[in-house]
Amino acid sequence: MTSTTTDPDLKPLAPLARTIAETVRDTPINLGTPEGAADLVASLTVKVAAYMGSELPTTPGLTQHMIEVDTERQRQLAKWGDQHHPDGTGGILPERAAERRREADSARKMCDELADTGHLTWFHILNEEFLEAAAESDPKALRAELVQCAAVIQAWISDIDSREA
Repeated sequence: MTSTTTDPDLKPLAPLARTIAETVRDTPINLGTPEGAADLVASLTVKVAAYMGSELPTTPGLTQHMIEVDTERQRQLAKWGDQHHPDGTGGILPERAAERRREADSARKMCDELADTGHLTWFHILNEEFLEAAAESDPKALRAELVQCAAVIQAWISDIDSREA
């Protein structure tokens, strides 16, 4: 098969392809009979479902959110292409880094106070996580904070969705 620039990259599917190949190899079938094909289909269905269950998110609603985020990313890529920018976090000047750390600490303190009084909102939680990310200059710590932001956003979306049910 010849490859073109529009062919999808199938490397991420290699583990699934191995699961299918192993199932075909290990499933006794009588070729040419409907029963043999049915046995193979049944085995493939079970093994692929088990594989997908181990690969897809287990958090309720997250798969749908991921599809929506992927759709938005595809829209962004079509509009602006693959972009690369400086992080802009942590502060280039030492006094700016200290200011961002104070903002993050203040947001954390506000969240604690609002939680104690029963007035905590998703906005406050996300703002705290975002300000913690903004204060980070270490790429690994920044990435961890951004993952926390993404998880809070997912939880907020899930909460909104649960209200509509």
